[in-house]
Amino acid sequence: MKRLDDLLKDRVAIGKISNTHGLNGELKLFPFTNEKKVFNNLIDVLLYNPKTKRFLYAKFDSIRKANKIYIVKIYGVENISSAQRYKDFVVYVSKDVLPELDNSEFYYFQLLEKKVFYEDGTYIGKIVDILETGSNDVLIIEKEIDRFNKSEILYPLIKENIIKFNKEEEDIVVKRLEWYEDDTEDRD
Repeated sequence: MKRLDDLLKDRVAIGKISNTHGLNGELKLFPFTNEKKVFNNLIDVLLYNPKTKRFLYAKFDSIRKANKIYIVKIYGVENISSAQRYKDFVVYVSKDVLPELDNSEFYYFQLLEKKVFYEDGTYIGKIVDILETGSNDVLIIEKEIDRFNKSEILYPLIKENIIKFNKEEEDIVVKRLEWYEDDTEDRD
């Protein structure tokens, strides 16, 4: 039997099945991406439920956009009672079915686990998550101080702050922001 890490190795989560829709076995899929091309011609998926630790392969019979979610139909699921089994499953697809992006564009999963350095070579930490805010995204960079302690830095992901970024390389080089690590108090 394959381990979960092996199954998810070359896959990326694109959404989560939140609930059933109607009586004919349709399901509501909440997308994790705003890239609509990901959902075009989507057929073969891996479903994983983090609560029950169950996974299964499925084929989508149909998929359509409905406001901020998608309505999906899985082959073999014909009524609401059989559709309820799929609630809370996360939908994973192979990375090769994702649309190609320009050199200046990237998927969030391509940033995770990358090491971040200032332009003078100082190690900041590695990217563990990305926050989406209204104006710009924010990198959550974590640095291990010792075995039990870690520091966390929130760094704004703005094009002007990035000096060197390559999707294939492990490192990202960013500008040191003058106001960011200033230890002086604000005396307003």
